[in-house]
Amino acid sequence: GTMGASGSQDANARGVIMLGCVAYSESVCTIWEGMRQYFAAAGVSVDFVLFSSYDRQVEALVRGQIDVAWNGPLAHARIKKRTGGKSLSLGMRDCDRDFTSLLLVRKDVAGLKGLTDLAGKKVATGSYDSPQAYILPLQAVATAGGTALLAQMHVVRFDRDIGKHGDTAAGELEVMQALSKGEVDAGFVSEVMWNRALATGQVNGRGQSKLEALKVLPVFDHCQFDAMPSFSSAKAEAFQVALAKMTMTDPFQANVMRDEGIRSKWETPREEGYVAMMEALASEAAQPFPPPLDTPDAHRFASLDVRVVEGYSATSFARACM
Repeated sequence: GTMGASGSQDANARGVIMLGCVAYSESVCTIWEGMRQYFAAAGVSVDFVLFSSYDRQVEALVRGQIDVAWNGPLAHARIKKRTGGKSLSLGMRDCDRDFTSLLLVRKDVAGLKGLTDLAGKKVATGSYDSPQAYILPLQAVATAGGTALLAQMHVVRFDRDIGKHGDTAAGELEVMQALSKGEVDAGFVSEVMWNRALATGQVNGRGQSKLEALKVLPVFDHCQFDAMPSFSSAKAEAFQVALAKMTMTDPFQANVMRDEGIRSKWETPREEGYVAMMEALASEAAQPFPPPLDTPDAHRFASLDVRVVEGYSATSFARACM
């Protein structure tokens, strides 16, 4: 009776690793179907489930509905908070290490050379849940000039694709458009999106405000495979060993890895690249679906102008950390 039932559950628990990932673009299915096939060939049974938001994925991991979550830095830090720092980090891509955001400034605005020059200026940001275009740049501003500096900034925030934690980078495109039109003085975007905009001629073109990219923000780490403290050590080891063996010398594996933005290999986990994010979340309650750090009614700035841009744009953009 009951023993048989629990026995079959145990067998199932010993078998498949259920992995969650967020559907930020149409390429996600292709990538994870490829990863599933790779793991199968390596003797590790992995299946994946897609989530529409990181917040939902975090809850699924905490509740044991999935075993592993492929998380961005905000979701990773929240799992760390929810587990009292005991969650397991299983690995990351090489491109997740030392991820760079930039301060973009208009060349025709005098005296904008660094973060402390943003006092009294109009500053455009990505969505409130974007690590690279909102949370971490503002954390760097607070580190550079304290709450007093934040309180002198006029922030124009582009909330797009909320729940995707900035993965579609749609808000960053809005930041660069606002700067190019001369509507704001400065803005925050990822280096990846800036380079892409330069390459495609979306910025610094004829009739546009000329922009300069300043490398004045600390680097940070982006994505991480997260598991709960209760995750089986045998499964964790099998997952990590298979991940480490994935190689660019195999054409099939190389295709999957390139689709996922990897330069040459999967890397081992590390925590030091998430310290700033943990600091940014210091005052956030460890609760499901946390509210924004700043709202039009309660924020840290001189003013906060939230532009909610309707329409789903993820399918037309590659991930911000490619």
